[in-house]
Amino acid sequence: MKIAQRAIATGLGVTVAVCCLWADAARADESESDRSFDSTAVVTADALPDALPADTTDLTPAIAPASTAAAGSTGTDQPPAIAPDSNQPTPTAATSVATPVATSTDAAITEQSSPVAQNPFELVPEVPPTPEAGTPGDPEAGTPGDNVPNQPSTLGDRPAASTEADELVIQKLETNPNPLQFPTLPDEVKILLTQPITLEQAVEIGRRNNRDLRQLYLAIERSRAQLRQSIAANYPQLRLSSSITNSLSASSRLNLLIQNRAARDIGNFRGQVDIDTQDQVVWNNALELTYNIYTAGLRPANIDAAQAQLRSDELALEATFEDLRRDITDGYYRLQQENEQFKIDQSAVKFREQSVKDAQSLEKAGLGTRFEVLQAEVELANDRQLVVQTRDRQTQRRRELARLLSLPEAIDIQTADTIAKAGDWTLPLETSIVLAYRNRAEIEQQLAQRELNLAQRRARLSQLGPQVSAFARYELLDVVQPSDNFDLVSGYSTGLQMQWTIFDGGAARAQARQELIAAQISENGVGRARDRIRFEVEVAYSNLMANAENIQTSLKAIESAQEEVRLARLRFQAGVGTQTDRLNAENRLTRARGNVLIAIIGYNRALAALERAVSNLPPGTVKPVTTPIQLPDLGDQPAAGSLTDLTPRSPQPR
Repeated sequence: MKIAQRAIATGLGVTVAVCCLWADAARADESESDRSFDSTAVVTADALPDALPADTTDLTPAIAPASTAAAGSTGTDQPPAIAPDSNQPTPTAATSVATPVATSTDAAITEQSSPVAQNPFELVPEVPPTPEAGTPGDPEAGTPGDNVPNQPSTLGDRPAASTEADELVIQKLETNPNPLQFPTLPDEVKILLTQPITLEQAVEIGRRNNRDLRQLYLAIERSRAQLRQSIAANYPQLRLSSSITNSLSASSRLNLLIQNRAARDIGNFRGQVDIDTQDQVVWNNALELTYNIYTAGLRPANIDAAQAQLRSDELALEATFEDLRRDITDGYYRLQQENEQFKIDQSAVKFREQSVKDAQSLEKAGLGTRFEVLQAEVELANDRQLVVQTRDRQTQRRRELARLLSLPEAIDIQTADTIAKAGDWTLPLETSIVLAYRNRAEIEQQLAQRELNLAQRRARLSQLGPQVSAFARYELLDVVQPSDNFDLVSGYSTGLQMQWTIFDGGAARAQARQELIAAQISENGVGRARDRIRFEVEVAYSNLMANAENIQTSLKAIESAQEEVRLARLRFQAGVGTQTDRLNAENRLTRARGNVLIAIIGYNRALAALERAVSNLPPGTVKPVTTPIQLPDLGDQPAAGSLTDLTPRSPQPR
């Protein structure tokens, strides 16, 4: 009993000592991480002395996040305190950009303090037990690991489901959450309903239904679990094992046979034992506590890598959603354009049909020729072919938008918004480019990948360092036999263990070199992303300006077409003009009106592309249009009638 009490006391003492060492290291590293992650200076190669040795290539990035300054800055083995599953609203970390900004653009840029907008997705992770304050996983630590999007937010300038009616429409168009269920009968994929939706509703439906977003959402959940697994290395491991065995080994049987033979040789037949009754039932219990005291940097490197991977997945989710919103917006405007083009083509067919009737009437009256009739019929056939082609494109645009929204099988959609300018862009080109550098998630995603590679490099090099661990083990053993008069027998063991790989053939350093080159690839990716972003902003801005000019040009064409229609009607009423001239003038007015709407749609598409190229726009960047464009209503025009009097009319005095 004294031995058992002493063993228990020794085991508890070792446990308390290990926990104290672990808590002290965690608190020290937490304070160090708070100082490190508060820095917002641009990181150069001098800020990473342990990550980049002197004999390697210089890895000075053009742009680097503030969190990179903390990589490898702590001297202890403990990682910075992080909270992978915080229920608090997620703060947004600021990032410095090593790009000179002109003084005239500072006022517009400073409104946008965050390079990455709040994630528009509500993530509901599995919340692990909250550790005590000051330990890894403390929600109050305030480190970059807290930037996990677990709070819902709006979709920027386009609020989703602003009314109850909008929410009902969106819920009706939500897809089946089970991706493994799919239709097997033709009737299940037949279109039964066509639902008109607005652009805001389309964006919200895409946010809820899109498969690519769901894929990235699951990737974030997986990264959360990986981060939690890395954090678990900070805690000691306590294992309880229990086993019951019934055994009679071959060596024991052999010893008993030798013993029985020796007893027979000396004539001691009573000294023989029954071998079949010598098996033993042993109950063995063990409680073991282990903790890795020193891992040569492996533990914090794994946590930093998990943090960077989670951040990279979050940024990928944001970038994909921005792309999806742009694609949905562009698809919606394309469908509006095809709808308007379909109306224009139908109007042209209507006018051509009337022209054919007029040509036939003139031929019958002897005032026209067969050539004019055939010419009108050919033009009518061409216009009808354009109607068919436009209807086909219209169907394709609807189904393309339905694919982006992942709609239910039996539902199709149609546009409900009227065609109007979406807004006016207020920033000059240079300010837009600099703002895009600060706001686009693609640049920060490359930097997060660089941090991941550098953390993995440190993890590879840690394999060459010593690994020190402490353990304490307490055992209880009992032989379960009817004739056993002994109680449980206890025992214990405590100690330290060190492992050190002296030589591994250069494998660890080769792996570290691979990660170093991967970091250089990520840095090159920053430059590539910056070039691509500038090109996208310049192209979208140029298209926006060109379409704005086209709107003004087409508005002037409408004025001319209206005057032409007025004069054609007066000439026809005065007897100096023909019905064909009037119909052609009205057709040109219809096309001019359609050209204005198409120019407006082109402007809206260019504006959507520019919004995506910049991303995370500060308030006031796109101002609403105060004076809407007024277009002539074609419904007020008199319908083209048939020719009733084919004789030329005498000119009327003006």
